[in-house]
Amino acid sequence: MADYGIKLVWAGWNNDDVIGFSERGYQRWRDTITPGTRMLLYETMGKPKGSKAKGTKSIVGEVEVEGSFDDGETRRKPDEQHARLLPVKVVRARDETTPIPLDRVRELLGDEQYPRMGESWRPLNEAEVEAFLKEWS
Repeated sequence: MADYGIKLVWAGWNNDDVIGFSERGYQRWRDTITPGTRMLLYETMGKPKGSKAKGTKSIVGEVEVEGSFDDGETRRKPDEQHARLLPVKVVRARDETTPIPLDRVRELLGDEQYPRMGESWRPLNEAEVEAFLKEWS
């Protein structure tokens, strides 16, 4: 099974072809998030500058990493919120996915404190992955 995790994304994520990380997130995860890694995308209430999107506090899609952080910058320039970008392909599009709300995410993780401040990526073990994918089957 591919490596999996949950990645926090801004309100309004809609099938983007890159996923952004802060410089701190990049430094922490650059060696473990590689092509083939799958990301369940948890939409926060935070929004990028100028956006009027409303966050859902739920998992709204799934992507697969297609390249390196260096490759991500060939698709789009970094911005002040996302110093590093990863290229991804959409596996489960937002409009084709039943959102998994925060209370259910916490239940499946067995973690009432998720998501924690400063934690933008959370690796998942195989049992957690299976539980999330079962929600969509």
